[in-house]
This record gives sequence, structure tokens and C-alpha cells, in this order.
Amino acid sequence: MRTRTCVLFSIFLLVAAVIFIFASCDNGAVTPSYVGTWVNSDYDGTSGEGGAPAKVVVTKTSDTVFTVELYLNHDDTTPYETTTQTVTDEWTDLEGNIFLEIVFEAGGDTLYSLSKLHADNQTLENALSLTDYPTTIDPNGWYSIHYRQ
Repeated sequence: MRTRTCVLFSIFLLVAAVIFIFASCDNGAVTPSYVGTWVNSDYDGTSGEGGAPAKVVVTKTSDTVFTVELYLNHDDTTPYETTTQTVTDEWTDLEGNIFLEIVFEAGGDTLYSLSKLHADNQTLENALSLTDYPTTIDPNGWYSIHYRQ
């Protein structure tokens, strides 16, 4: 009886160890996250002229609310504006890119954004509108692209 119990217990420990090892292995997959610092030095100095901020720092406030600091230059340490953004819809496409519909106030205007967080978690594209959520991300429209810092 003891031998049988000991064997069963050993098998149980072996199975538990294998499950733990496989569950803890990093398979290289990245879960994209809107939170972080996003930069594009091509936008340095253009924010005040209707351009995009050169640096965007996103922190999570709650499940759907984010605090976003906007910087005029990619190496600035003081934001020129801080906004609160609310994600109103989110979905993932077949390639693993995450799309966010976001509404926020900036410069006295209500802005609607369609944001694409690439599956590699390194690129963030945004399309903006003053009237409603954009349906596509069009580089020829009110558009910005930032890279994870």
C-alpha cells in the first residue's frame, strides 16, 4: 500500500512540475500594452502648430481610463499638457494588433481617436477626429505614429 501511494504521489509531483515549467516558459509572445512611453523625434517642436506630440507617456488610472502626458520634444521632462483618456471600445484583429477607440479633452476640444497598437508592442498609430471616431487609420489624415521608448 505504501509503495502504491508513494508512486502515485511521485507521479502527481512530476505532472505538477511539468505543468509549472510549461506555464512559466516565455514563448516570446508579447501582450501589447497602451501603457508606456511613446516617442517620435520627427514631431519635435510641432505640437503647438497642430502637429503631434513628440513624446506621449501613458499611465493606467483604471480599467478603461488612462492619464496621458504630452511633450513638445522627445527628450523633454515636463509635459505641455496632461489629458485623461477613456477607452470606449477595444478589439484585436487577426494579426494580434489591438485597436482602441478613445475619447478625451485636449486644448479645449473633445477628440476622438482610433489607435492601433501593433502586435509587436513597439508601434502605436493614431487617427484623430473632432466629430466622431475615425473608422480607419489614414496616414494622410490627422495621424500620428510613435514608437515605444
